Amino acid sequence: MKFSVNRELLLKPLQQVAGVVERRQTLPVLSNLLLQVNGNQLSMTGTDLEVELIGRLEVDTPENGEITVPARKLVDICREIPEKADIEFSLNENRLQIRSGRFRSTLSTLPAVDFPSVDQSSPEMTADLDSKSFKKLLDQTAFAMAQQDVRYFFNGMLFEIQGVVLRLVATNGQRLAITETSIEEVASGVRAIVPRKGITELQRLISDSTSEIEVWFTSNHMVALLGDARLTTKLIDAEYPDYSKAIPVAGDKSIQCARTHLRDALIRTAILSNEVYKNVKLSMADDALELFTNNPLQEQATEK
Repeated sequence: MKFSVNRELLLKPLQQVAGVVERRQTLPVLSNLLLQVNGNQLSMTGTDLEVELIGRLEVDTPENGEITVPARKLVDICREIPEKADIEFSLNENRLQIRSGRFRSTLSTLPAVDFPSVDQSSPEMTADLDSKSFKKLLDQTAFAMAQQDVRYFFNGMLFEIQGVVLRLVATNGQRLAITETSIEEVASGVRAIVPRKGITELQRLISDSTSEIEVWFTSNHMVALLGDARLTTKLIDAEYPDYSKAIPVAGDKSIQCARTHLRDALIRTAILSNEVYKNVKLSMADDALELFTNNPLQEQATEK
């Protein structure tokens, strides 16, 4: 295996793919990236057995082959190589040799045959989405996901697709966020729970993209295709609770105010809130909203 590529073309997709790899792994090969050269295309794959990300780019002077190399070391080396420099990679006696200018490096490898692949099934539903709008939906919903809840279905985001509506739902049992948008009509509906890490990697993947993203759903996976990148994540095998029961039909108290004023007031008062519960008390009376908080040190803050 052999190829050369400019540092600027390699670094971004390399960092994206390596971001999937966990620092601590039970299997040594899971700390590696799979590098495959076929024709003039380099394919880089990272996985933690739950999420898999594949990045592709064109390279020069290629020789076909495949191998796995330590993800973090490869990223660190390429990051420190001078900008706009060309980097040459070659496989020699199960060692990956890296050259750029006067720099020489040799990395250990593991066989590509040991690298696990995420099971792929035929897509049951496909939707094309504007990546900028999709990213906004994810950002408005993802904060409500649980971190490590024993109710494991809360540690992810519900995707509901029916007809021309895509709806995203996230909750940790205390807060609930729902966003939705219109899409092209799909023949079959979807109700799938995407795990937290899959959502995080999806947000990173489309962070600065303006093109369309294609999303597939199978019985066990969600696949997102964006440019030369392909993200595959397992789905959480569970039934999401009926979130509609948690939404009040009609409130007996309501108030309207400037969003930025309320946000800034919450930030100021929350500084002195209880470090564990982070509570802020809201009181409405006489056309005013009062915010109040205190903590065990008898410190307090209030604002109207």
